Amino acid sequence: MERSTIDPLLEPQVEADPLVRQMTRAPGNSWGWVLGYGILLLVVALVVLVNPLVAGVATGLLLGVVLLVYGVAAIAAGWTSLSTRARWVEILLGVLAVVAGIFAIVNPVAGALSLVWAMGAWLLVSGGFQIAFALKARHDRGWRLLLGALDVVLGLVLLFAMPATALAFLALIVAISLTVRAVFLIQLGMALKKA
Repeated sequence: MERSTIDPLLEPQVEADPLVRQMTRAPGNSWGWVLGYGILLLVVALVVLVNPLVAGVATGLLLGVVLLVYGVAAIAAGWTSLSTRARWVEILLGVLAVVAGIFAIVNPVAGALSLVWAMGAWLLVSGGFQIAFALKARHDRGWRLLLGALDVVLGLVLLFAMPATALAFLALIVAISLTVRAVFLIQLGMALKKA
């Protein structure tokens, strides 16, 4: 495999990334903006870890906006002639999404908690299916059982955790995601400065 085609997330030498080479040819000093953006994401990740309520409110607001946009689009699609077979189902789903979106915007913490509970239910069902599949599988039965059991346990924890614990878990996920992006952007900014 050619060195320039390696995925930058797997390649520790950021200088080999084609994006870095393109940005070094761009006019001006773009490295400062990239580095600043990475540091900003790192600060936001720390704020989220220190105050999980911030992550809960932001996630709840985002969920509310997404549901609101989906609901309006579904209602509009239900009124068009394209939706002849399931017109009323589409309109009903759109109205439900608009109501849920408004609820999540008015009470974003409850919206975030409902998202955490939905993740818990999904993990519980997914883990159950993985265990059932592992019992019938011939290969990797132990690993599949372990992963299925882990999903079931995590799902139960999310479903039955106190609201503060659930929000802390959500904050941890958001903080990890932001930190990984921040580290990559900081490395990219430093590589651009060197180039």
